Amino acid sequence: MIEIESIKELDGYIFQSFKISVLENMLIIENKKEDIRIELKYSEMNRLKLFNKIFKLIGLKIGLKNFQEREILSYIQDEKFEKELWSPIGKAMFDYSMIEDGDRVAVGVSGGKDSLTVLNALVRIKKISKVNFDIIPIHIHPEEEGGGYKQIEAYCKKLGVELKVIKTKIAEEILNNSDIKNPCFLCARIRRGILYTEMKKEGINKLALGHHKDDIVETFLLNTLYQGNLGVMKPAYISEEYGVKVIRPLAYVEESDIIRYAKKINLPILHNSCPYETSENSKRLRVKMLIKELSKENLNIRSVLFNSIKPLFL
Repeated sequence: MIEIESIKELDGYIFQSFKISVLENMLIIENKKEDIRIELKYSEMNRLKLFNKIFKLIGLKIGLKNFQEREILSYIQDEKFEKELWSPIGKAMFDYSMIEDGDRVAVGVSGGKDSLTVLNALVRIKKISKVNFDIIPIHIHPEEEGGGYKQIEAYCKKLGVELKVIKTKIAEEILNNSDIKNPCFLCARIRRGILYTEMKKEGINKLALGHHKDDIVETFLLNTLYQGNLGVMKPAYISEEYGVKVIRPLAYVEESDIIRYAKKINLPILHNSCPYETSENSKRLRVKMLIKELSKENLNIRSVLFNSIKPLFL
């Protein structure tokens, strides 16, 4: 994928055996070896549609370094995901009264597909609804990873929001301590504490997280099978300790649909270097594989399990 500021930057660009020429209001794609010549009319007003056409024709992915205001919603809101993404997000937000006028909403942005999708969802809601609220993306960044957050910082800027980066050494402290029995739980708890502290300082009253339907189902099974309790990850709840409301707009969305969406619009996903994420000893990974196996018999197994635990959300 290449990123450009203007269509004119494509003039003379060569992709595989194709050469692109940019004229006034006309873009020409030629492959002289195969005697192919494609002419596409364009204007600076329809750049995203032009890039989609080019991708379908020759497979070249083109992104913009900066969006014009009207392009932000066009980029985020892919109509093909209305049923799998936008409709269930809207329903979850309505069912649990997630956003109200005057809210200041922090978004925990890890740089993964889920957190970037929930950020997109909130930007979309702000643009299409009459609800007036602020979006404050916050990224907790391990210092040992250097400046790896720069790409999501640039991405947030493209969406018209400013990423707040909080640097920490928690990864180093946790990974180097062999006495910690549940590093993932502790890491999540520490990160959440950092987020809450920052929210209190900035007068932020809500925290949006990227947990989806699969996360909710997996967490319930983890608690049931390994802890012997019925603990659930609620779509929305009030943290009494910190006095903020935690919301999960992706609660009704399945992970597979988020993966498809992330690939379709080329989300700038950060690589997760945590060794526990893909460990064969991960209980969450075992539960995920169990659900995957059950889904071979029942494609709707995630929804069946999710609906069975809904009463526990109250």
